[in-house]
Amino acid sequence: MARPRLPVAKAATSGAAIKNPGRHAGRKRPTGVRALGEPYKTMTAGEKRAWKEFAAEMPWLNASHRVLLRLACLWTARMEDPKAEFGVSATQALSSILSKLGATPVDESKVSHGGDDEDAGEQFFAGAGSGRSH
Repeated sequence: MARPRLPVAKAATSGAAIKNPGRHAGRKRPTGVRALGEPYKTMTAGEKRAWKEFAAEMPWLNASHRVLLRLACLWTARMEDPKAEFGVSATQALSSILSKLGATPVDESKVSHGGDDEDAGEQFFAGAGSGRSH
């Protein structure tokens, strides 16, 4: 099965559009896309906290992601509630939703958040030739 296409905003944020310009040539951002906006009024305080956190961590989200994000917030708030049961199926559901939103650790490594943080591996291997042990 072919790999799903990256949304234009995520391709730009992750650097994929720069890495493979031919693959992303001619793609256009959908017109009339609304911003993600505020959390739903009926959400709990824990769900709203999760919403704000996800919105800050995933700048490519927009109004078309609202329902999936709401589900992710529901499961995240439930996971943090000590009275709620959070089993394997809930973990799998949250993992699946986060993957669809591009928020898994694998996806995070593909997204450039800006900044000049040096890769820890680069620091390690830069000193490897100096004879020092790590």
